[in-house]
Amino acid sequence: MRWLGQMQRAFELMCRYANEREAFGGPLADKQTVQNWVADSAAEIQACRLLTMDAARRIDARVLGEVIDRAIQVHGARGLTDETPLAAMAAMARGARIYDGPDEVHRMVVARRILRSFRDGDGWAFG
Repeated sequence: MRWLGQMQRAFELMCRYANEREAFGGPLADKQTVQNWVADSAAEIQACRLLTMDAARRIDARVLGEVIDRAIQVHGARGLTDETPLAAMAAMARGARIYDGPDEVHRMVVARRILRSFRDGDGWAFG
């Protein structure tokens, strides 16, 4: 998700500068190669955005935890011992849900960005 944000920011910078910068008798935005880069980048960002949303949805569904839990169930008490990697996998899976911070922190950051955007008169674009 971080890299998606970087892509979108770089894309915005590219588009703004292409409209501002004059070269070879006109704005860069009028040059075919730059237009191709803009079109390709927009399509690629959208594809990455959709893939990221799908991955996040799957992770949010706690698929990893569910699969590990089922594997532990099949192994019975042995699944909770060091005889299999399942207990460690379960602990790592739970930790992975908070590596980038708790969900509440992410919500706070998103809300602040949205509200700042409105305060600055820009509004908010969903994708």
